[in-house]
Amino acid sequence: MPKRYTKPMRLATIDVGTNTALLLVTEVTDAGHLRPLHEAERFVRLGQGVDGSGRINEEALERLRRVLLAYRETAERYDVRTFVVTGTSASRDAKNQEDLITFVRQQVGVDYEILSGDAEARWSFAGTVSAFPALQGPCAVLDVGGGSTELIVGTPGAVPARVHSFNVGSVRLTERHLTSQPPAPDAIAQAEADVREILATTSVAVDPHIPFIGTAGTPLCLAYVEGWSWADLEAGNAVLEANTVRQWRNRLFQLSHDEVLDLAPNVMQGRADVFPTAVLILDVFMQHFGFTSCRVSLRGLRHGLALRYLEQALQTG
Repeated sequence: MPKRYTKPMRLATIDVGTNTALLLVTEVTDAGHLRPLHEAERFVRLGQGVDGSGRINEEALERLRRVLLAYRETAERYDVRTFVVTGTSASRDAKNQEDLITFVRQQVGVDYEILSGDAEARWSFAGTVSAFPALQGPCAVLDVGGGSTELIVGTPGAVPARVHSFNVGSVRLTERHLTSQPPAPDAIAQAEADVREILATTSVAVDPHIPFIGTAGTPLCLAYVEGWSWADLEAGNAVLEANTVRQWRNRLFQLSHDEVLDLAPNVMQGRADVFPTAVLILDVFMQHFGFTSCRVSLRGLRHGLALRYLEQALQTG
């Protein structure tokens, strides 16, 4: 029979993206319930220059080493002995993947798994919708990352019906076109054209009337600067209307780096240079698929990784 746990497992999951590294220390029960104990966000910018060079550079590796060691120390204070560390878009795109995996194993003492785009999307979906226990029926989840953007359509509690990973993200697009703040109008137009071209070359169609949920830093920070309280965010009450997203996109592209940072220094530190681009991506996706509002989830891939670990543990017994 499958193994069952008489008390919650305690583990740490770390999502290393193109811009950030996110830590979740949680207890997870065999009923699939998560009780987060500690969460943290650090800016690694692992994908710096990867779009151009195809390689993760030594400075980024050193930033990653320091953050992962700090995260391991934090998790161990919670008596965690199980670490799940994954890399996403920048890690997938890097030509020196094996060097990255070996570096993390030797310098930090943990395994580093590079997720496929489909695996990232599947478990981002599972983690994101776990914030809404009453949610039933089909819904769509969008995860705007630094190197890629995932759109997942499915029903909570089931394997997603459709998973789409688009090779466009806030760091990638900023490095290509939006290197000054504020950027020139033609640079903004070219960045938007890139996103629309990628969307136009796919045959993805989504019912615009199903719930649309945003995960990761872009919708969270946008909700924060829009004035939603942390209590509303935790309760899953924060909603971004399409016209609000468009207004913020237009405003952000008129601001300098320091002016974007000053909107909310506690959440913009480390992302002020790419945040306007991320909002552009969110705006274009909402326009393209016809979504009029976006619910904001505090959960994401790191929560899904905890659920994946539980599923694997129960299957292996």
